[in-house]
Amino acid sequence: MNKKTFSFFSICHQWIGLVGGWFLFIIFISGSISIFDKEITQWMQPELALYSPTKDVSTQALNQAYDSWKEYKDIRKNLIILPSARDPFIRVLHYQDELLQGVVIHPQEGNVIPARATGGGDFIDSLHRHLFIGRSIGGAIVLTIDIAFILILISGIVIYLPTLIKKLFFIYPKPKSLRFKSDLHTLIGIFFLPFLFVIAISGFLFLAPRYLPSTETKPHISAQHHKKTNADTRPDLFPLLAKAETYFGAMPSAIVFAKKEIRFMENDEARIARLKNYVAFDRNTMQQTSSSTPPTALSLLNKTLLGIHMVRAGDTILRIVFFLMGIGSSVLVAYGLLLFCNKKRNSVSSNTSMYKQYFYKTVEGINIGIIMGILIALVAFFWLNRLLPISLPQRLHWEITGFFSVFFIILITSILSTTCNKTYLTWISSIGFFSILCLFLPVLDIALCSSYLKAAIFNQHYLYIIMDSVIFFLGLIFLRLFFYIQSIGRK
Repeated sequence: MNKKTFSFFSICHQWIGLVGGWFLFIIFISGSISIFDKEITQWMQPELALYSPTKDVSTQALNQAYDSWKEYKDIRKNLIILPSARDPFIRVLHYQDELLQGVVIHPQEGNVIPARATGGGDFIDSLHRHLFIGRSIGGAIVLTIDIAFILILISGIVIYLPTLIKKLFFIYPKPKSLRFKSDLHTLIGIFFLPFLFVIAISGFLFLAPRYLPSTETKPHISAQHHKKTNADTRPDLFPLLAKAETYFGAMPSAIVFAKKEIRFMENDEARIARLKNYVAFDRNTMQQTSSSTPPTALSLLNKTLLGIHMVRAGDTILRIVFFLMGIGSSVLVAYGLLLFCNKKRNSVSSNTSMYKQYFYKTVEGINIGIIMGILIALVAFFWLNRLLPISLPQRLHWEITGFFSVFFIILITSILSTTCNKTYLTWISSIGFFSILCLFLPVLDIALCSSYLKAAIFNQHYLYIIMDSVIFFLGLIFLRLFFYIQSIGRK
């Protein structure tokens, strides 16, 4: 490879990696956490702990679900989510503030459970999918970042290919040297490379078709006609659910109401591919009218890659593995951002212009603000869920506003601090603050939700205890990191 080509790939990896890394860290962190989106939503609605988990559905519960659905039937994307092993409740959902919101119904008793309004795991998932900017614009930004990420991976391979084998077996033995840090970044990248390529390619295949011209024509349904045809009497959903359960061999995942049909979606989380199989019944005759068709080979490949991206099969174990891989990839991105700052800091001399010095300091502040800002904002999001009054109007809005307010405060203060040569103080204060938030969140949970936690233990529903324990353990990790950085600063 000639020097010009090598230089081109080096610049691509360095600068595209810098700007793309800011977004990639947010996307990877939120994507890793959203693997457990349903569990997070339950934890953020502790009132559900009062009820024993069950997947059995009664006629009364389905009738209540339909009555609740009718209240929001004119809002786009409204549906009934049926109970599953991960979320043993009926949820009647509709779009509100770009998130799926609605009521929770006990699947046997049929009563509406007075659970608090929250963004839950769906908000974190929306950060991953479109940065909570909107499906169209946000999706386009994420698609652009995904393409940049593929370029970052390719340029990284090209740069380090000549010494790839050597780096697999040898690391420069001086931990504080720039060479050691660069080798470590390469080794981490090699380990996660297959995972990163699968995620990048599947993400591209999922997002790209949205922005390609489509030849399909969809029939136009006027709002007035849609409203009129949906004002029918309540259908008897229980026998239809039994038919759908027989058809799929398992409990369906959701019920979607069309103008003339009632469509049951298959719960295909046991499969790797995201097939979206369904069976539909006529609203009047209750007879089967349509069902999904088998996918083509190319479509099956696309749906399989998407299913891998969404971690649909393998139950809890595979989700934990993907979560750890996602966290490891986030560490890789964060380490790359810090390595960029380290290299530029070492290159600054007395001859470096004041403009460049402030530019590099600003970049370092952005790096710290992005890395620690998103982490602190996520924990603050959980704090707000517990602290905000349950009856507060627009409670969901205040949760999300609080998240973004904390994020931008951390980002701005990090930039201001690094430009004032307070990089060490910025790091240690943000890490310490994050560890305190994590360590005391379970304490807050016990203080405010002790009755719910006791009920969860009594009902053998240990999700709430596990969630608090994971957050506390994360606080211990960052507390150890706090003391480690503090010990280095004293030397």
